[in-house]
Amino acid sequence: MATASTVVLAGVTNAQAAGAPPVSWTGFYVGANIGGAFHEATTTDLNGWGSSGTPYVSPWFNSNKATASFGGQAGYNWQINRFVFGVETDLNYIGSSSTFTPPNTLAINCGPACRVSATNDLTWLSTYRGRVGIAFDQIMIFGTAGLAVGQVDNHWGWGDARFSDSQFSTSGTKAGYVFGGGIELMLMSKWTVRAEAMHVDLGTSRSTITSQPFCCGPAGTFTTEFKNTANIGRLALSYRW
Repeated sequence: MATASTVVLAGVTNAQAAGAPPVSWTGFYVGANIGGAFHEATTTDLNGWGSSGTPYVSPWFNSNKATASFGGQAGYNWQINRFVFGVETDLNYIGSSSTFTPPNTLAINCGPACRVSATNDLTWLSTYRGRVGIAFDQIMIFGTAGLAVGQVDNHWGWGDARFSDSQFSTSGTKAGYVFGGGIELMLMSKWTVRAEAMHVDLGTSRSTITSQPFCCGPAGTFTTEFKNTANIGRLALSYRW
């Protein structure tokens, strides 16, 4: 009798273990992240400010700045079988600032007194994304995409005694898109850690002035175009409930 009871009990235990549900990713979470950001800004002189219609061209007009980033994230996941769907928002401080002085490739029009300067800043970045992943119990591989919003400041100028590094400038909150992916590990029932990478494009903006060029040529309308992108890599720790 005891032997039969033992066999039955073992069978029930095995059946329960076999039918036990897998780890669930469903629920709210909030956490913090730290990593690095690589900010790239392109300054394009479209129609030649103060240079008889010849655009200022220099390879140094493409600035690159690597910096640390940190912030927080919050979101919610829904799991259906192995598929995980979610929404997430985050806010990160970037603090990227790059000021550079390209060589004066138009000295023939301006003379040796010419100066050139350009500055590109990306202060903070926030994203609003969807996430889609495949869960293998405590490990999930995911992709993500959505809206990106960031605070940028771009300006440049060149000239002689009337030089200003803000002849052309644009600043404010810019919107664009973000996409990327990563891998996330459930450490315990309440904690997860992930590694992820994302590409951010905050679009292009233009600055236009109507003025008499400082060195030559008639008065006219001149435009500069600025473009800001960033590549983000980071580690994130989240608490779930």
